[in-house]
Amino acid sequence: MNIDFFTINFFPVIGIGFLLIFLWKNSHMEEELKFLFYRQCMLIIIEDLLYNAELLLPYTNCSKELLTLATALGYTLRPVLLYFLISIIIRQDNRKRIRLPLFIPTIICAISSFSAFFTDIAYSYDDMKVFHRGILGWTPHIVMAVYLIAMIILSFTHKGKTNKFERTLIIEISLIIIVAVAAESLFGNTVVLRTAVTAVLIFYYMFFQSEIYKDEIIEEQKRKIEMEAHFSMQIVKTLAETVDAKDPYTKGHSYRVAEYSREIARRMGKNEDFLRKIYYMGMLHDVGKIGISDAIINKTERLTRDEYDIIKSHTIIGEDVLRHVTVMPDLYYGARWHHERYDGKGYPDGLKGEDIPLEVRIISVADVYDAMTSLRSYSPPRTIKSAREEIEKAKGTQLDPEICDIMIKMIDEADS
Repeated sequence: MNIDFFTINFFPVIGIGFLLIFLWKNSHMEEELKFLFYRQCMLIIIEDLLYNAELLLPYTNCSKELLTLATALGYTLRPVLLYFLISIIIRQDNRKRIRLPLFIPTIICAISSFSAFFTDIAYSYDDMKVFHRGILGWTPHIVMAVYLIAMIILSFTHKGKTNKFERTLIIEISLIIIVAVAAESLFGNTVVLRTAVTAVLIFYYMFFQSEIYKDEIIEEQKRKIEMEAHFSMQIVKTLAETVDAKDPYTKGHSYRVAEYSREIARRMGKNEDFLRKIYYMGMLHDVGKIGISDAIINKTERLTRDEYDIIKSHTIIGEDVLRHVTVMPDLYYGARWHHERYDGKGYPDGLKGEDIPLEVRIISVADVYDAMTSLRSYSPPRTIKSAREEIEKAKGTQLDPEICDIMIKMIDEADS
């Protein structure tokens, strides 16, 4: 018999060699997953050695028992290859009720293969060391078919991280191995199956590499976003603290307005983007006061008309400061319009009702409440009860009635 060792060994050996190098050089893959690939490579190498032994032993003076042992081990190991390939697919699912039944076909195959020592019901070798298949001789092929079916089913049902793309990949892998199993059954040469499993391992390895690379990119983007968000918050806090520092009586005012505003928006069912935006708007609603003289801001006597006009200009200054923040184009809303009134009698633009952006209507309620309950250079703080009554009176005139109701509920809950 002419044995083409090049055909039998070249593709599996080269493929496994490259895969082992990839695994050895890979510092990103999880150690547990890397172990699964190493194990699969070792099984393919062992199966390859056994198959070589099956082909070589008939040309030696070995006994039939040794040849039968090599064949039995080879038949047993082939479905084991598929079992452990499935174990890579269901790597996050450690339920014994799934894994134990999956191993039963391999046990059946092993019993059938090793029965050749006692009976020829599965296969046998004659005195010339020629192979003869028995009634149960197709058991290893049937078992491999069972594993292929299980592979497809489990890719859709197990509780791991399998996504749509991975499921499609698994189906394609199963089809490749089905063809390889059919080739082995028809031609009696496992080189196709061994090469197919090796190729599948390499493709699946590359898939995991792409997933790891994708996850790394996503994580890097998340880190950048978090850093940008943190940096933005630091800038916002610095600006707010700078504003509050101009008036020692209102220290923390911007922070409290932002907190109240975010809680009101949360109770209105707004999403995280809205909550983040209104928090920034609340923190910066008075940023225009940076451009107002400390003497005017901290004046304890009644302001003159000119001084009052200067104070009112902080809304325009605030807009100018925030207008060019491109990452949040409407950030300036709170700064410009937080002194607008629901009845249209506010400033600087006399906006009325729902023409005032929702974020600003929320901030206005929070601003009025905190202004009343905080110590000011020109007036002592009001009691919570008095502030609640004023909010109630301002419904529909100065402030949005729906938002007032939410603020009143917050006050009552905090006071109870």
